[in-house]
Amino acid sequence: MYSREQLADIARATLRKNDRGGYTLPTAGLYPFQWNWDAGITALGWMSFDATRAWHEFDTLFSGQWGAEDLGGKNDGFLAQITFHKDSDSYFPGSDQWGTEALEVRTSSISQPPVHATMMRWMLERSATGPAQDLALERLAVLVPKLLAHHRWWYRCRDPQQTGLVVNVHPWETGMDNSPAWDAPLRAVPATARPYERKDLDHVDASMRPPKAFYDRMVYLMDFNRSVGFDPARMYAECPYRVNDIGIISILQRASRDLAHLCSVLGLNAPAQEMLMRVNRTQLAVQALWSDRWQQYVSRDTQTGALLDVPTSAGLLAAYAGFDRDCASTVAQWLTETPYGLPSTRMTFPRFEARRYWRGPIWQHINMLMAVGLADRGHAELAQRIRQHSRVLLEVAGFHEYYDPLTGDGLGGAEFSWTAATYLHWIYPEGQ
Repeated sequence: MYSREQLADIARATLRKNDRGGYTLPTAGLYPFQWNWDAGITALGWMSFDATRAWHEFDTLFSGQWGAEDLGGKNDGFLAQITFHKDSDSYFPGSDQWGTEALEVRTSSISQPPVHATMMRWMLERSATGPAQDLALERLAVLVPKLLAHHRWWYRCRDPQQTGLVVNVHPWETGMDNSPAWDAPLRAVPATARPYERKDLDHVDASMRPPKAFYDRMVYLMDFNRSVGFDPARMYAECPYRVNDIGIISILQRASRDLAHLCSVLGLNAPAQEMLMRVNRTQLAVQALWSDRWQQYVSRDTQTGALLDVPTSAGLLAAYAGFDRDCASTVAQWLTETPYGLPSTRMTFPRFEARRYWRGPIWQHINMLMAVGLADRGHAELAQRIRQHSRVLLEVAGFHEYYDPLTGDGLGGAEFSWTAATYLHWIYPEGQ
């Protein structure tokens, strides 16, 4: 059992240990590069004790943003799931697998949930006065145009029909890689015929990771992007996997609201209105993703039009997104079912697996986002219950990638950056 101060010291030491001079590894060995949404969450942790380093995390991440001249010029504003600042042989697929060798800074060819505008708004709010505020405004003047380009990429390339609901073309893009919500649409994806060598099982027990059949399809989809020249129109039209992921939709919705606020702070009134127009369109369209069975939002396979009626934590981000139905009563029911917080898949769902990646384990940053959203919507007691569950879990188990929701065991990678950052930003501060 760790004390509050011990955990804070360990959390800071974890970030320092994983720091690679401007970007933070999720954890050494298992994830040896800079990951997109990890960087956003991790910056919050740096912000609690080193504001300059926190903003530098974003500067380094956006150094890999694609421009109008990159790889066919049709993905201006794209921000990749992985940025390969240095080579490493401890991870598959590495920088040589994506077909992006022509880039000055090599990246993968898929994105991840765009948390960044929200994280930057929180960092600005933490920099209320003085030099910290000056630094925040200085960095935002540089970063907000890049954020705008990235949000425009999502709306232009992943919702070309302007439905209000963006799609994703790879389960890794959701950040919730092997969620049972993707089982049905993945049946339409062929298994790759080419050989490859996984590296994750050198670091983590196979019982905690996706099986080979899943990876076979991930590699096929990765290679598909290269086969169509990274053309977003062809990816949208021809990819065998195309899903309205409620997780990405919710996180983009919150981020676009917060980006509109950041634009207003900087006097960029037209872009602020542009983002709010997008938000309003999604606010109406998302009602099509409501599940009466589970009393929460779910994802949809756009190839078939079928709802993917699977209760995952992504569908509980409704309050965080600001959607009309905040799902608070459903969250409260989930909390009665497991002793350590909200799992990634509801325990009562038949394909729940307590220890396998996104099929059941608890991920602390998702619990944080859900709790913050619920507090924003007036559900302070419920938000505090989630926070208390997380506090107990981390005091017992320390900073792991994810956790068994039934036993509290730490799973996946150890000394994990975004878990440490979540503690520093959300649980450690007094008065929350």
